[in-house]
Amino acid sequence: MSHELVELLRSVLKEELQPIHERLDRLEAGQQRLEERQQRLEERQQRLEERQQRLEERQQRLEERQQRLEEQQQRLEEKLDHFIIETRSHFKKIEDELADHRRMFEILSHDWRNANIAIEYLNHKIGQHDLEIYQLKKRLELQETK
Repeated sequence: MSHELVELLRSVLKEELQPIHERLDRLEAGQQRLEERQQRLEERQQRLEERQQRLEERQQRLEERQQRLEEQQQRLEEKLDHFIIETRSHFKKIEDELADHRRMFEILSHDWRNANIAIEYLNHKIGQHDLEIYQLKKRLELQETK
């Protein structure tokens, strides 16, 4: 009887514990799914952190490039300022030389006009002298024939 009682007790316990075992199995399966999800979340978190790290590195490189661009722009602006100053200086020198050339041209033009006037005057005088010489020659010839 004791064996039968033990078997009966086992049977009753088995029936009573069966829902608990099933529920425990479901809990364990749920726990397993939660752990798998947790693992996937951790992997995703890791990937996100890696992506964030890459993004931060890219941002750092972009900031460095921007800094270099700003420095290059500053150098270009300085070069342009120097070029403008130098160009103005050369332009002023050219303007001064042009003004000198204009003054020289005006002087030479004035001298040229004066020289032409003098040449015309001398040509006129030569014509007068030639006429007087011709007249003197004719008088001499007339006197010699007499």
